[in-house]
Amino acid sequence: MPTLGPILDHIGPFLLVLFRLSGVLVFAPMLASSVIPMKVRMLICAALTLAMYPALPAAQMQPVSLDLFSLLPAVLGEVLIGVAIGLIAALPIFALQLGGLIMGQQAGMSLAQIYNPALETEADVIGQLLVYSGIAMFVSLGGLEILFLAVGETFRHVPVGKAALNLGPVDLISGLVSSGFQLALRVSAPVLCIILIETIASALLAKTISQINVQSIGFAVKIVITLLVLASSVTAVIHAAGGDIADTLDAISEWARTIAPPAHPIPRA
Repeated sequence: MPTLGPILDHIGPFLLVLFRLSGVLVFAPMLASSVIPMKVRMLICAALTLAMYPALPAAQMQPVSLDLFSLLPAVLGEVLIGVAIGLIAALPIFALQLGGLIMGQQAGMSLAQIYNPALETEADVIGQLLVYSGIAMFVSLGGLEILFLAVGETFRHVPVGKAALNLGPVDLISGLVSSGFQLALRVSAPVLCIILIETIASALLAKTISQINVQSIGFAVKIVITLLVLASSVTAVIHAAGGDIADTLDAISEWARTIAPPAHPIPRA
């Protein structure tokens, strides 16, 4: 008589694969957006797990111990791998948002920040524009495919149930955070330089022609100049952001190929 034993043996390793993939959706560009309902993201993760699990070697489909003390470290390690991949991919997008925030603050457009219930945050106008542009470049460069291929590559080097909390790419994330700040400054530099010149010119104008109320027209002038400079430097912004996103995707693939499992495996059932 057929039994459910062979199927139940796969529940443990299947859930560990699910947790590793679900970690990617925490920070991954576009997939981590709160605009996408949680049920849809869970369905995407489950579908990807169903597609990836049968491709794993038979040795990784062995039943795992389901007691809390042995399963909890394995779950945390699996989630950490996915979160690290998603976070690394999102760093250039965060850098673009920071660059837009800097430009908005200097141009006086930060006064237009309002609460966006869809994103559950205060949205900066230029920052959101750059974020959407960065997500578009990320998708056009095959970022989503590279993320999930990188997750699949990690199973070659860190089998199911052997992930640990010491696998986080701390050095890689630190380096990408530093390069992210540089990207934010590179993106905002043209606008900042023009605004600096405009501020000096406005100060000289206010001193020489005191009848002109510079403060009343200063905000409008800064906003117009910011939009013109931003429109004229779109090519440079795309080149800088696209190069940084491409380098980040290469770094994710390289880390997935060089990740190493811990010395002590997780006990099997």
